[in-house]
Parts: sequence; structure tokens; C-alpha cells
Amino acid sequence: MTQHLFIGVDGGATKCIVRVEDEAGALLGRETSGPANIRNSIDQTWQSIHSALDNILQQCSLSLQSPGYQFHVGMGLAGCEVIEAYQAFIQGTHPFATMLVSTDSHTACLGAHAGGDGAIIIAGTGVVGFQSQHGQTLKVGGFGFPHDDDGGGAWLGLQSVKTTLQWRDGRLPASGLAEIIYDHFGRDENRLVSWATQANSTAFAELAPFVIQQSQAGDATALALMQQAGQAIDRVGHALYAAQVDKTKPLPCSLIGGIVPFLVPYLGEELYSRMQPHQLPPDAGAVLLVRHHLRASHE
Repeated sequence: MTQHLFIGVDGGATKCIVRVEDEAGALLGRETSGPANIRNSIDQTWQSIHSALDNILQQCSLSLQSPGYQFHVGMGLAGCEVIEAYQAFIQGTHPFATMLVSTDSHTACLGAHAGGDGAIIIAGTGVVGFQSQHGQTLKVGGFGFPHDDDGGGAWLGLQSVKTTLQWRDGRLPASGLAEIIYDHFGRDENRLVSWATQANSTAFAELAPFVIQQSQAGDATALALMQQAGQAIDRVGHALYAAQVDKTKPLPCSLIGGIVPFLVPYLGEELYSRMQPHQLPPDAGAVLLVRHHLRASHE
């Protein structure tokens, strides 16, 4: 008798989390490995997935070639919005009986609401909103940095650099935030400019803690940036609500991501009133993705 195992993959730009469950939903293992962003590297994504998955299966004395087993995988991967990367990934060969691939925001939303209707806003390095209602899904934002991702960690870092440079040449008054950023770069303007020219979103996001720290200390410039970030998150929430199929009952919204706890005080009442904790992690949402697909295909 064939045994069916279900795999969930939450693949991001910095790490990949993989979980394996049996048919009854019991967790057999959960492992973390390297990056899994298909826009950056499909090969690296597969390496990260197999590294974590192989570790789990070895602990269960199994492999993907074990007789009597079928493996069904759901994946939520960063980079799926780039259609060329998505097509290249799904068209490659793989060892799974079933493979479903979607965006990491989709599977995070499935997990947050345990497969039910709801919305999420992810605010980490970048910002993206996603919701599902009556089988219809919508993504808001998430187009990347610097042309989008307002309110995220990278955006906060970029604004802190702008503030510092504009203080240096007299366009803005002095502030605690500008001073601490300038100190961070050895009080060397050329070093700061050179760094900013080469920095990516991850590097800019590493400056976000300075903004948060200074806002907590009462610095007016940092407080203004946190307020702007909160307003940017509110706009994502408003766009999600405006697109709801049924507006008689606002969907619950889970906020996920490293800077969320610091942004909550700056959110508007409308979004704040809809907030609720997420129920399951994104990798569990990826398992739900493939379970729902198989259930629907057998109905």
C-alpha cells in the first residue's frame, strides 16, 4: 500500500524552511537551509530545498527513492512574480508525484489563516500584501526595492541615508538619526556615498534598526519615518480591503515580518482593528496548498 508524504517549502531570499508531514498531518521533521529565491538562482533554490529535505528524510530512514512512498510538495518561493523564472523552475524535472509552486506571500496567507479566507501583510526587508476570499486571490505591492517596498526595512534604511546626506549639505537640520548613521560610516561622507551606490535591499535593511532605535529615543526625524512607514502599510491594507469580494465583514489580517512589532503603534485604526495573530507558519501553508489541490482533484 502506497504511503503519501506531504512536503511544504517556504523559500525566501535568505533562507528556506522545509517541513514533511504524513497523511494524517503529523509533523515528521522541519529543517532550515540556504536561500531559495528563483529570481536569483534556480540551482541554488533546488540545492537549498534538497539539503533541508534530505536531512529530514534521512532522520526518518527514507529517501525520495524509497519504494512504497509518494511525495507531494507545495512550495511558496520568492521570485515567482518573475514569470520567466517561474516557468523555468516548474518546467524542470523533479522527483515528486505532485508539485505545486506559488508565491511565498500566497503560502504565508494560507498558513496565517489555516487555509481559510483572510489577508496578510508581510513587512520585513520589503512589503507585500496578499488576501484570499472565496477562492479569489490578490497581491498588493511586492514589486521590489527601490521602486516599491515602501515602509519596509530597506525603505527605512534608504530614508536614513537620504536624511544623513541632506543634513550634511544643509538641506535638513541635525538629528539623532543622521548623527548615528554618520557615525556608523566612520563620519566619512565619501564612504557613505560609495556604500549606498553599491548597497542592495538587504544591506539597506541593516540600517533599519537605527531608525527604530532613534524613534524609541524620541528623535523627531526617526519618528516621522516610522509614521510614514505605518502609513505605507495602511495603504496596503486599504487596497486589500477595497478589493474584498464581500465588504460586509472585513477579512482578518495578519501582519508578519521582522519590523512589524515596531510599526504597530503607527498603524491606522481600520487596519489595527482587523489584525489577528497568524495560525500556522508559511511552510505549513505550503503543505495546505498541495493538500487542497489533491483534495479538489479527487472530488
